Amino acid sequence: MSFAGKVVLVTGAAGGLGKAIANAFLQAGASVTICDVMADVLRNTVTEFNSAGFGNDRLLSTETDVTSEAAIDQAFTKTIQKFGRLDVLVNNAGITDKWQPVGSLERSLWDRVIAINLTAPYLFSKRAVNQFLAQDPSGGAIINISSMSAIKGSLAGAAYISSKSGLVGLTKNTAAAYNKKNIRAIVLLPGGMNTRLINQANNGVDEEGFALTMKAGAVEPKISDVNDVAKSVLFYAGEHAYISNGAVITVDGGWSAF
Repeated sequence: MSFAGKVVLVTGAAGGLGKAIANAFLQAGASVTICDVMADVLRNTVTEFNSAGFGNDRLLSTETDVTSEAAIDQAFTKTIQKFGRLDVLVNNAGITDKWQPVGSLERSLWDRVIAINLTAPYLFSKRAVNQFLAQDPSGGAIINISSMSAIKGSLAGAAYISSKSGLVGLTKNTAAAYNKKNIRAIVLLPGGMNTRLINQANNGVDEEGFALTMKAGAVEPKISDVNDVAKSVLFYAGEHAYISNGAVITVDGGWSAF
């Protein structure tokens, strides 16, 4: 599958799934902007990509706080200045909560999770859509990374589940609104993965909420390799997947089938 001549922007791309997605697009010939708030990790990822043979002619890194509109604007400006257009946006950046149900969830944590997991994809998508409409040839694809939590109420806390469910709605509205303008939006729902996200809530986890997740895991879900999930992102980002516009796709090793 070739993405030669295409330009891709991936958020949360310094490690984990985002890094795997960026690597897959680079392997497929695309020019890629990688965004992340962790500057040191981002620099290491750039060095790793350079060592793998991907030069800076096809790679751009931006230290981006996705809660800052100014930082998001800068990421888009640098991308267009360097590559001239945008063909694919992958909204991957995200954080988890501490498994609290609504009764014990602190407003500050709710606000932060929603800001990163839902408001940031809206802000990136808004800019991407307007770029897609303005460029020649017009069009593009948005791939949103949600979670199995969007359809299963026991896999995380109220903030995370609400943010990932909201991302499904944002995807569907975008797909419907721009369906006739060569703009597609698709949302993927990964299951368990070995990423840094799972380590973010080690302190202060709500024990009852986490116990619900453990019950849901009693079917022994397959832990997905991030590289396999990245392959799904590439497939649905391709123009051949136009028929899947607005689709909600589980990539969970069959977990949702139980």
